[in-house]
Amino acid sequence: MESQNTKNECSSRAAVRIKKGQGRSLKAGGAWIYDNEIDTVTGAFSNGDLVSVEDFDGYPLGTGFINTGSKLTVRMMSRKKIR
Repeated sequence: MESQNTKNECSSRAAVRIKKGQGRSLKAGGAWIYDNEIDTVTGAFSNGDLVSVEDFDGYPLGTGFINTGSKLTVRMMSRKKIR
């Protein structure tokens, strides 16, 4: 039962979508996303949660920790989409 709850939590992870033309440093290997580079955040989250990161067209860029109280809003943890 516990693994099913974990699976459901992960499948409903919030997604951060980067603005078109932004995220150059991220794509070049940087480890953060600034607040002004974010187009939308969809889904429920709390600061410190893992979020999926997507390019402007929905292409997955990885997974990171979100903190809306910081200019460095997302700090990347992985370049892979964690399920």
